Amino acid sequence: MRTLFTGLLTLTSMVAIVLALPSLWVKERLVDREGFVATVSTAARDQQVKDYLADQVASAAVEQTGRQAVGLIVAPVARAYTNTSQFEADFADIASQQHAWLFDPPPSSGDTSVMELDITGMLNRVIANAGLDLTVTGPILVPLNQAGSGLEAGRYYQVGRQITAMAYGSLVVAVIAGAMALVIARRRGTVVVWLGIGLICSAVFAWAIGVFFADRAKQEVVAVEDAGRTVAEVIVDGAVDDLHRLALIVAVAGVGVVVAGVVTRVVVGRR
Repeated sequence: MRTLFTGLLTLTSMVAIVLALPSLWVKERLVDREGFVATVSTAARDQQVKDYLADQVASAAVEQTGRQAVGLIVAPVARAYTNTSQFEADFADIASQQHAWLFDPPPSSGDTSVMELDITGMLNRVIANAGLDLTVTGPILVPLNQAGSGLEAGRYYQVGRQITAMAYGSLVVAVIAGAMALVIARRRGTVVVWLGIGLICSAVFAWAIGVFFADRAKQEVVAVEDAGRTVAEVIVDGAVDDLHRLALIVAVAGVGVVVAGVVTRVVVGRR
């Protein structure tokens, strides 16, 4: 009976570990605003993203002033601006706008099918850097997707809350069940081995989740014009790379736990 109870607790802990890794990553790196901004803001160093936003700023300058000459002045200044720390700070603000659109409760009115990013601050900074005596009141909105793409404001509001609950719940279950299994087990080394295998399985599952997430997210922006789609794909790839790096770390840790369990069994067996 003791062995059966130990096995059930170990299995429960393993399942919870498999669920905990990807759900905790999603909660910390996507659902939480600060984590989302940190994850997405790495795209600010990508040249394709810099070129896209520099072009958007230059186009907005022409559109707001009605003078092509302004665009010729602003364009090189905008490209230089994308290589500054101020651009990275402004990009973080854009990432915060994205998070609000995806994870905040959907608005009760207005168009909820198109994500529009306000680049007014960027435009005014570039205009000031160009030495032009102009100020744009805005908002200057740049669409990141198109109507009918399937992506809507507040799309992940409920999902985010569910994933947060799953993350905390699975972590608690994994720790409690694993600890109880170790306490009552006759062969603690065996339990440690299986918990290590659980870590390895969670890493594999998280890796697969990353591949699925990347494919799904890119499908939702497939209707966007080429440059905008490229920016969205860079952001998605950066987030998935972050998850895959974590999965590799957990997999290595899992192998270490398995080895520790085997060594424990050998040492205890000799005694």
